[in-house]
Amino acid sequence: MTDGITKALHESADVEDLLVRAGLGSLAGQADVRALPGRNQNWIGTTDTGKRLFVKKLEGPRQASAARVRQSLAFDRILRNDKSTELRSPQLLAADPDAGVLVFARVEEASTAAELIREQRLTSDLAYSLGRTVGLLHNLPVEDLPHEEEISPLLPSEELLEAIPVSLFEASSAAELQAWSLMQNDGALGDSLRRLLSQERQADPVAAHCDLRLDQFLVSDGTVYVTDFEEFRPGDAARDIGGVVGDLLHRALLDAATGDRQSAEPPSRGRMLAQLADGIQGVRPYITALWNGYRDTRPSGDSHLAERVTAFVGWHLLDRLLAGARTAPRLAALPRAMAGIGRKALLTPAAFHSTLGLTEARK
Repeated sequence: MTDGITKALHESADVEDLLVRAGLGSLAGQADVRALPGRNQNWIGTTDTGKRLFVKKLEGPRQASAARVRQSLAFDRILRNDKSTELRSPQLLAADPDAGVLVFARVEEASTAAELIREQRLTSDLAYSLGRTVGLLHNLPVEDLPHEEEISPLLPSEELLEAIPVSLFEASSAAELQAWSLMQNDGALGDSLRRLLSQERQADPVAAHCDLRLDQFLVSDGTVYVTDFEEFRPGDAARDIGGVVGDLLHRALLDAATGDRQSAEPPSRGRMLAQLADGIQGVRPYITALWNGYRDTRPSGDSHLAERVTAFVGWHLLDRLLAGARTAPRLAALPRAMAGIGRKALLTPAAFHSTLGLTEARK
C-alpha cells in the first residue's frame, strides 16, 4: 500500500515540490503515509523532517482549482487577522494555486462529526458546539472577502430545472435521469426552488463556507475545527446551516428506515413513512441544540432565516437523491420517500421549520 501511495506522490510532483519549497520535508516513502478517500487526492502522514501533515491536491480544471486554493488562502488570512475569534480551523502551512495543492498541519486524534454520529456519539452538547462553530464562522468580517466566479455553487440551479445539457445527459445514469425528470416536471417544486434562490440572492451576505456538511467538522479533545474552505465566499447563512441540518436529518432518516433488519421483507409504504417520522422526532432535539448554538453565538434580525434554512434542508434531501442515483439503476422507494420530505420542506418552509426543531433560541 505504501509503495502505491509513494508512486502516487511521485506522480503528483507538484505536491512534493511544494513540501520541499515550504521546508516541510517529503512524504514519499514514509512508513505512516496513507491516502484518504474523497473527491480530491488526499494524503496524511509524517514527513522525513517530522512534520505531521494533511495534504490535498484538488481535482478538476486548473482554473477552477486555482480559484479554490485562493479562496482557502482568503479564509486563512481573514481567520488569522481576526484575533478576537474563537473559530478553529487546521493551520494552513503552504499552498500553490497553480498546482491546486493545499498543505495543513494535522489535527491529532480527530474524528469528523459524521464519524461520531455513525458511532452513535452525538450529544446535545456536540450539536450545540457545531451550531456555535457555524455562528463563529458567519461572524467573521465579510466586507473585503474576494469572490471567485468559477466557484459559485452549482446546485440548486434554475437552468437545470429547465433542461440538462447534453454532456450531463450523456454522463448520467438512468436513475439520475429519472430524478431530473421528476424535478423538472414538478411545477410547484420548481417554483419553490426559484423562490429560494431569489431569497438567497437578497439575503445579507456573511462569510460563508458554501459546502458545509458534517464531514467538514473535526472534533479533537472537545474542540471543534471546521475545514475545507475551497468554496468560501460571501453568501447566505441559510445555505451553510441548511447543509449541516440537512446532513444530520438525512443520516437520521436513513438510520431510522434501515435500522430494523430482522425482517427479510421490505417495509410497506405505511411502515416506511412511520419510520421516517420517527427519524425526524429522534433527531429533532439535536437540530434544536445546533440551532440554539448558532443563534446564541450570532443573534440575527433576519426573521426569515429559519424558513430559508428549512428550504435548504429540503434541497439537501433532493441533492442526496441525485447523489445516490449516480450508482443506481433506478430510484428506490426509500430515497424517493426521503426526497418527498425534502419536497415538503421546500414547499412549506414556514410550516415545516418547527417540525425540524428550528425554534427560537433560548432567551
